[in-house]
Amino acid sequence: MKDNQVTQSDLIALEQSLKSRLQPISPDQSFVGNLRSRLEESPIYQQQRETAYFLLSIASGLVVGLVIFIIGKGIMYGFRHT
Repeated sequence: MKDNQVTQSDLIALEQSLKSRLQPISPDQSFVGNLRSRLEESPIYQQQRETAYFLLSIASGLVVGLVIFIIGKGIMYGFRHT
């Protein structure tokens, strides 16, 4: 456990040393926005989104069907015991 703490502090010191030496740059926001929009409009991303909507609609249908079944079963159980 103590070795893990020493390692963690060593990593933090190394990270700070690299940050001061390399002076990281911040990316151009127009480039980031353009890249994001191109990636979101890619065919693979669109296919994944369509698949997610399809699976979500199937799951919703199953849940609604289960609720209707349970309500119907409860109503039928009530009719039998009255």
